[in-house]
Amino acid sequence: MKRPVVIVATIIAALAIVALVLRIADSEHDNRRRADIEVQSTEQPTYSGLVAEAGDTACEVLVEFGRVPRSSTTTKAIRVINTGTTPLVLLDYSTQCRCMWLEYSREPIEAGSYSDLELSFDSRGEWGAVGNYMEITTSREGTPIVLWIAAEVE
Repeated sequence: MKRPVVIVATIIAALAIVALVLRIADSEHDNRRRADIEVQSTEQPTYSGLVAEAGDTACEVLVEFGRVPRSSTTTKAIRVINTGTTPLVLLDYSTQCRCMWLEYSREPIEAGSYSDLELSFDSRGEWGAVGNYMEITTSREGTPIVLWIAAEVE
């Protein structure tokens, strides 16, 4: 009689240990899942603006302003990503018309990092389809960033 009681007690104890182990494993899985959710929630949103990847060759980007009301100023954000191996400095820019200007930092962009620029277009004095370009001189000789601009002034 004592033998079946010992067997049943052993089986119950083994099941309790298995349940405890499963409970611990499940709670660790829940904690890992919660940690993943926290990491995902702190990540920066994906950048949705224009991107210029500045490496060891010239970079060209088409900036389309679309339909622009007459006598208004419109801006576009552009992210310059340094895909080279050395820091990149945006030195100056030139354009064919005074209807465009650029706001940017002159701080070096470290390799693998980025800097955000703001390109503005003033439609005063312009009409119809407007096409222009802007050349940004960089610290890498012979590797400018060229912005091709298109707009339809209404």
